[in-house]
Amino acid sequence: MYIALADSNVGDRKQMERLLERESDKRKMTTGVIYTETFGSSQALLSSPTVYDAYFLDVTDKDNNSYDIATAIRAKGILSPIVYCISSIDYHNCGEMLPNSVFINKPIKVAELSLVLDQILKQKKDNLIPTIEFRDQKESFYLEERDIVYMKGEDYSVTIVLADGRVRTSNGFIENVWKELTNFDSFLPINNKTIINARHVERVAGMSIIMKDGSRLKMNILHRQEIINKIKKLLQN
Repeated sequence: MYIALADSNVGDRKQMERLLERESDKRKMTTGVIYTETFGSSQALLSSPTVYDAYFLDVTDKDNNSYDIATAIRAKGILSPIVYCISSIDYHNCGEMLPNSVFINKPIKVAELSLVLDQILKQKKDNLIPTIEFRDQKESFYLEERDIVYMKGEDYSVTIVLADGRVRTSNGFIENVWKELTNFDSFLPINNKTIINARHVERVAGMSIIMKDGSRLKMNILHRQEIINKIKKLLQN
């Protein structure tokens, strides 16, 4: 599990690091190691490309406190638990309750921290949906299999067309993306530079595959029948 820790109080921050390290030692043979990354400023945290499994926050800056940071995290589409560590600010009263918010009072008690971590780990296990990691110029981002219609590579760039109409761009070669898709049976390369999600196929027309969003994609002529057979098989599952 990966945790982001931001705390305005240096002493409290060091103490939380120690507590999380001890929890990690206790859990490494059961639920796994806990990795903690510490941030001294909200800007550093929000500019991090990593999506953490939980965010432990007690930033008390006048113009940018933990609630403001949490709001910015949610605005990025990140739904990981936000753990507000309450000291001088009662984050219950900062604004509208954000989804997946957790509150713990300082000074942090070992038993309470352990219980919060148990809840976070259970939620992570219960809600685990396999995702595919991509990276653009600024950050890593994660997409679910069902959301991807197709991907096309060009040089060191991959264009990802999504079911909701959005288009994302990732750094890397399309060949390397294909290597990361072995656990997803719905993806299929139809030529050297295009990978489709068979669940989004509308029909086959000659040498083209028509996707449900209306996209027309060319198949490799040498493997046309093999591609068609694989699409039929995938759609039957």
